[in-house]
Amino acid sequence: MRNIIITGSSGSIGSALTSFFSKRKFNVIAVDSKFVTINKRLKNVDYFVCDLSNSSSQKKLFSRLEKKYKTIHILLNVAGKIHNSLVLKRLGNGFKYHSYNNWKKVFNDNLNTSFLSSINCTKLMMKDKKDKLIINFSSVSANGNIGQVAYSSAKSAIETMTKVMAMELSIFNIRVVAISPGYFDTISTKKNMSDKEISKIISKTPSRRIGNKNELIHLIYTIINNKFMNGKTYKIDGGLEF
Repeated sequence: MRNIIITGSSGSIGSALTSFFSKRKFNVIAVDSKFVTINKRLKNVDYFVCDLSNSSSQKKLFSRLEKKYKTIHILLNVAGKIHNSLVLKRLGNGFKYHSYNNWKKVFNDNLNTSFLSSINCTKLMMKDKKDKLIINFSSVSANGNIGQVAYSSAKSAIETMTKVMAMELSIFNIRVVAISPGYFDTISTKKNMSDKEISKIISKTPSRRIGNKNELIHLIYTIINNKFMNGKTYKIDGGLEF
């Protein structure tokens, strides 16, 4: 059985992926900063609480994983947080500028988390010469989206990081790809956008709807099984362009 790590596994997409791979007889290592609920009916799933943005916490986590699993075959870097903030916003007679602390936090929650997980996981993937895979999560916002200067920049950096890692790790039989989702029917989408904003996105999307989680999951499953997919960012956004 293959060992797969899913970070951000308590979110809408992460929990759906956990269920999907459990049913396909993977050993699923579900990781998040907290779990409100745990699906005890799922088989072959271990749950680990970890602040993935903290290097010390990650080091302790992967030390535990090495003792139990020896090697990791697949890493899904799902963990990340959306952040909306304009570069500057008019307030009365003045302006409110984008916070540098928020900028750093967005990069920490998205880019740094994926980097740390990838590096720590690579150390375990090197235990044998079998094919391994890292999938990073970018976003359609990587193209640049008004109100998301930090988030867009972090996701764009993830795509570049993916490309370089693929070049460097391919000789060790480790593929690295990224996926760039558009808007999907998730709790995160509904939390960060009003119904009016979602309707506006739908009007700009040639498919005239937002995506469902199964469509995203099956792209990931295709990448896992197609070993010629490497070093690229695969978009799944219904044709959306900002």
